[in-house]
Amino acid sequence: MNSLTSLQSLSIQSCPDVLSFPEDCFPTNLTSLSIGDANICKAFFDWGLHKLTSLKELYIWKGCPDVVSFPQEEIGMMLPTSLTTLHIVNFPNLERLSISIQNPTSLEGLHLYRCPKLKFFPEKGLPPSLLRLHIYGCPLLRQSCENDKGLYWPMIALIPSVAIFP
Repeated sequence: MNSLTSLQSLSIQSCPDVLSFPEDCFPTNLTSLSIGDANICKAFFDWGLHKLTSLKELYIWKGCPDVVSFPQEEIGMMLPTSLTTLHIVNFPNLERLSISIQNPTSLEGLHLYRCPKLKFFPEKGLPPSLLRLHIYGCPLLRQSCENDKGLYWPMIALIPSVAIFP
């Protein structure tokens, strides 16, 4: 697939037999990636998403059930610095966003959907470049982001577009 130099957008889902990717598998000019399978998630995390140096949008759904922190610092996971939009959907055991979420210095949109155990933002806050924060189906985090009284309200109050739904 590395030879597909014109490929900019890729969606991979329902591939239960994929456990890993070769080192130079994906073209570095990929700008949009959608991952919709727990095995694929793990394979990408192990492969190293930071290698996709042109990636602007990352959409991860049907996330790994064993992931409790994202990005996974314990395995050295880093996000591409070029990333502008990140969607994290259906991570049933995700509890926290790690400090590595600040690695993409151009991250403008963070969308967190249906992560029922998500409770913590990084101690040092969210990326200062963030313009949009959407939270849906994350009841523990929602509580901490309540207007004027939640623990994280001072952190998110300056983000231009914040939408938090039950």
